[in-house]
Amino acid sequence: MSQSTITLIIIAATCILYLTEHFSVALTTVLGMLALVFTGVLSFNEAFACFSSTTVMLVLGMIIIVDSLMESGVAGKLGHTLSRLMGMSEKAFAIIVFLTSGILSMFSNNTALITMYMPFIASLSITSKGRITKKMTYLPLAMGSLIGGTGSLAGSTAPLLANDVLVTTGVKTMRFFTPAPVALTVMAVIAVCYWFFLYDLQKKWFDFDEVVSEEENKAEEFQIDKRKAIISVAVFVTCIVLFVIQPFGWDLGLIAVAGSVVLMVTGCVHGQYAMSNMNWSALVTVGAALAIAKGFVASGVGSVIMNWLVSALGVWIVQPAALVALFLLAGFLLSQFMANGSLVSMLAAMAVPMAIQIGMDPMPAALACVFGSSLAMATPVATLTITMVQVAGYRFKDYLRMGGLVGCIGLITAWAAIVLFYGLL
Repeated sequence: MSQSTITLIIIAATCILYLTEHFSVALTTVLGMLALVFTGVLSFNEAFACFSSTTVMLVLGMIIIVDSLMESGVAGKLGHTLSRLMGMSEKAFAIIVFLTSGILSMFSNNTALITMYMPFIASLSITSKGRITKKMTYLPLAMGSLIGGTGSLAGSTAPLLANDVLVTTGVKTMRFFTPAPVALTVMAVIAVCYWFFLYDLQKKWFDFDEVVSEEENKAEEFQIDKRKAIISVAVFVTCIVLFVIQPFGWDLGLIAVAGSVVLMVTGCVHGQYAMSNMNWSALVTVGAALAIAKGFVASGVGSVIMNWLVSALGVWIVQPAALVALFLLAGFLLSQFMANGSLVSMLAAMAVPMAIQIGMDPMPAALACVFGSSLAMATPVATLTITMVQVAGYRFKDYLRMGGLVGCIGLITAWAAIVLFYGLL
């Protein structure tokens, strides 16, 4: 049996376990990773090296930094102030979070943006006495930053990778805001849908209890330790700035861990307490998910599926609008378990030459790869931004229903926008 077939079987089994919720998301993801190791798709070192990756270190460091803002009383004080100034409904607040995170993600790394938003939403959820909740706002935050990050060459790696493929063809290259019209259209349509029905569906589907950590309960006391507050805010702001500019090519994980170490050395956070209170479930999920994504790439499953789709569709694929639809859908489906960076490169390497071959402008084909891969929201391991908000208590079915629905709305909107903006009909 080929490695690609083995990997498909393992991923299918993992999805079934996610759906049954017999095991936790973290345990199910680890089981999927171990299955790839025992079947030889990945070596032991390849799989477990993912637990020391940039992504895991980034999440670990930011959990400690966010805890310091809670423990010092800064987040609680800010949340209390915001709760008094903001009289808006939770629905309006969720939509504002979605739109602002999307717009800001066009100019900064969307992972850094989420780490900036989360502590303030968490404190606001406490100080508003349940009027604003994390479970109703964290997912819109992640989805907004995910979509907005595709709107420029600075928001995420997906547009950059697609542009690299365009550059190699020598036919056309993206400008800084080339993807912005499509991204803004998708965001606007989803925001309208949130107002009319998506928020109500969230209310119905997210029937689990609000997750409140010990630090968030302390935040309600509003007791500020001035020394800890000054250091915590300084470290937090410094990390966000460094995330954006990445001087000397510094790794995001390095910056986050260095910031958390500064907080522990200065006594703002006690190392033993930080480790005992760490959300290990989220870290394990991220590490194991990265290993599954690596196995997906190593086994060649993506290429097998893509080649099958092209051969199955035959003549139909030579239509420009159909080509855009194919790569949007392929990106959306494959990126639920595959890192969208490597996926965008793989898809664009096929889509751009195909577009040129049929006499089509390659830009809409490249954009289809970008938006298809960046609308992956239907699993908790689809992208880092989606995984990070799992701390709000989302279950697999919550991602599948709400993330899948929003992703499908985004796909349809992105297809219509690309087709209309580039005159493909």
